[in-house]
Amino acid sequence: MKKVLFFCIFQTWAATVLVAQSLGLSISSNQQMIEDAVKDGLFVIHQYYQLQDTTAATPSYYGWNNNPHFGDTYSLGVKTTNGYYVGDRVIRPWIYDSKFEEYRNSNQFAPVFLKAEYRQFDSTSCSPLALKDVTPEIISENRVFFIDDAIFDNKGFSADYADGTTKGWLVWAVTDKPLPEADRQPLSLLVYRSELVLENRKELYEVRTPSTQKTVLGGIYILPEVTEIGKITFRLLGILHYENDRWNVVKIKTVANMLSTPGSNSLLTPGSNSLLTPVVNDSEAGSDDANNSSPDTKQKNTD
Repeated sequence: MKKVLFFCIFQTWAATVLVAQSLGLSISSNQQMIEDAVKDGLFVIHQYYQLQDTTAATPSYYGWNNNPHFGDTYSLGVKTTNGYYVGDRVIRPWIYDSKFEEYRNSNQFAPVFLKAEYRQFDSTSCSPLALKDVTPEIISENRVFFIDDAIFDNKGFSADYADGTTKGWLVWAVTDKPLPEADRQPLSLLVYRSELVLENRKELYEVRTPSTQKTVLGGIYILPEVTEIGKITFRLLGILHYENDRWNVVKIKTVANMLSTPGSNSLLTPGSNSLLTPVVNDSEAGSDDANNSSPDTKQKNTD
């Protein structure tokens, strides 16, 4: 009986491995080791924005349904030794907000940053993330950006821009529920082996969506490196980005272009049934006194 049970277990394990390999993915046997090594390099960003009335004699800002912010997004940040990477949800949060569609082609209101917060991977407490005086740099247009900032004391992944065949790991940050439903819930990681052939002029590399019932926040593609006996470090090769119902690895590269914030000059007008709410507290308005402002809308936000 024991032999039969062992044989069944072995067959189940073998079938699981074969299925994973047939998908181009193999579940890493070193999941815990990788989690412990990479989680300190990841953090959650909560970005808020408002609408500014561009026709008002003095700056006037609007939230939504009695909130000081019109909308907000959650996304994954990735630390490096000289700054951090962010996704488009940080730079253009309104693009990912369904409420914004009603106002996209109007002529009175423009979206402006209100504030941003972050929390560490293993933490539930948030801290301000100052984006007011930083200029994001384009890594991939409307996908991935780099911010040169020492807020994390230059502790993070070392970036690797090399081309060629890489045998690395896809690391996905996931939650049990979408973060808007429970924004302080813990994160966990899914780790898969993946071989990619990185090319000099190729930016996107499609990968399979992980098989999970959890909500995927984002992820990274990393390459292990043995630096000395018994010690492994991980170099960052790419950032995972979701677009058109597909996940892609965006290959990181040296920065060539500076950001001109897309969409910051688009004008909006509320509909007749709008839940736009005037913000009367200066500390909750998108002014220079607020925590953050978009580089392209900084003049608009000055009282």
